[in-house]
Amino acid sequence: MNVTVTDVWSPRADKSSDGRVNWSQVLLAPQVDYSRKARKLWPLDPQCSWVEVRFGLRLKKTWLLSFPRSGNSWTRYLLEAATGFFTSSIYNSTHLKYLGYLGEAEPPLRGTTLVIKTHSVGPLAHFPQFPVIALVRSPARAIISYWNYMSVEEAWRRFKGSVSRSSYRTAAFHKFVREKLENWKSIYVTVLRNTSRLHLVYYEHLREDPLKELRAILAFLGVRTSEARLACLARHLDGVAKGGQREVYPYTAWERAMFQRALAQLDVLFRLRGFPPLPDYRRYKS
Repeated sequence: MNVTVTDVWSPRADKSSDGRVNWSQVLLAPQVDYSRKARKLWPLDPQCSWVEVRFGLRLKKTWLLSFPRSGNSWTRYLLEAATGFFTSSIYNSTHLKYLGYLGEAEPPLRGTTLVIKTHSVGPLAHFPQFPVIALVRSPARAIISYWNYMSVEEAWRRFKGSVSRSSYRTAAFHKFVREKLENWKSIYVTVLRNTSRLHLVYYEHLREDPLKELRAILAFLGVRTSEARLACLARHLDGVAKGGQREVYPYTAWERAMFQRALAQLDVLFRLRGFPPLPDYRRYKS
């Protein structure tokens, strides 16, 4: 097997006062597996055609958790581009594999991928020792996007397709809102109360300044990357799975009050854990 130490990771060790290395805090440099298929991210860009993504060996396992339609697939794209390592998922989506997420079919616990996508807290309960990156998006916007995703019949259109505005005036939509808001809140309450190593990413902040938020994620993961990679990523930020942004806001006054109560409850828990407050979602139209 042809493997080598990657240039985007760096071992780190802390030394005691007498100069000896504290081996309990050494981060072993993972390896790139060059025997397996790679993906060229931007082969048509002359300046960035060299950027590729590969599988690794002995990578630390980390969950990438979110409510559906909160930027999980886009975040995976950003991480793959920045680090050169594939990400994986518990879902094995045929569509995402077609779009180039080659780690989608990889057994997620094999240690060959950088993070593991999940929309459920169930896997976290089985492996509570894994660190968690939690993506948080405005529930009002995430639920609209999720409704669109679930309502579009053709699977290949779901990431960017839209349903008619009349579908928002149905009893089915408003039932969906009530159920999914409870699901949204439960996901983040559970992870806040049961995860010791947690990094929060607010989707709206990620959209405003992707590279800044990405650097914070990489610091949490203990990953160093090259500025050349980030410069290329800055030229190709959208990726292949970033969904269309919808400006509709079809909620009743009662539903808006539900959102505010849920946000207030989460905001208190975030602050108690020492995280920044939730964004002011009134500033964001998508």
